[in-house]
Amino acid sequence: MKGITHISLSLLTLLVILAPLTSQLIKIEAVPGLILLFLGVFIGSITPDIDKGSGSAIFHSEIPGAKGKKFHLTPIFGYTIYFTCYKPLQILFRLIFGKKIYAKHGHRELPHSPIGVVLISALLTLYIWLICFALSLIPSLSFLYNNTLIFVFGAGFLLGCFMHLIEDTCDNSGIHYFYPFNFSRLRGTLKGDGTDKKPRVYGVVLLLAASGLCTASVIGSLPAKFAYPAALLAPIVLWVIFLRVSGVPARKRNRE
Repeated sequence: MKGITHISLSLLTLLVILAPLTSQLIKIEAVPGLILLFLGVFIGSITPDIDKGSGSAIFHSEIPGAKGKKFHLTPIFGYTIYFTCYKPLQILFRLIFGKKIYAKHGHRELPHSPIGVVLISALLTLYIWLICFALSLIPSLSFLYNNTLIFVFGAGFLLGCFMHLIEDTCDNSGIHYFYPFNFSRLRGTLKGDGTDKKPRVYGVVLLLAASGLCTASVIGSLPAKFAYPAALLAPIVLWVIFLRVSGVPARKRNRE
């Protein structure tokens, strides 16, 4: 799928998750966490395409589909993740599993697998924690030591990466969920070149769901005891429907 599709669907899914908790999140102290959570999902949603090469959106400051608008942190994260997370892990996996870690056709290999995104997310979070630990030695920055916001960003990043995998499962290229032990892909029937209209429909449905849950939370028609179950179940139910509508699982092919 296109970068803008990954970004929009991932951020809209996060909105659905947060919507039932709106009444609890309308607090000034929640703002830094929300900003880092959205930033993490944004960066994570385009990180798996890091195995695509220089054409990946994460290596460019221009936001795909945003009419020339730029976000200059994107390439900073892109090249940092590429050299400090992806390449070391790729070398390690090559040493352990050999050349079979490379996809025969296409770019979907280590960063397009659950084990890959978990390890990349863990490494990135560790690096940020180490930087914050070093900075916390400065008395005025002691609040950075083991700061919860580090893990909020890490969780958002991991969510964005996993949403990228779920979204790519809908298209006809699919994902190796058991990589590097099994190279069968779980796939759908959508065209990943941006011409298929279904992802746009999914985006509208996610937006409507988020709006409805947010309104219910604010006016109090969604009891607090149901807020957390709704935050968990709503996106799961919607994406199960989207996967089925996308034709998952489509007919298997040979290893790619």
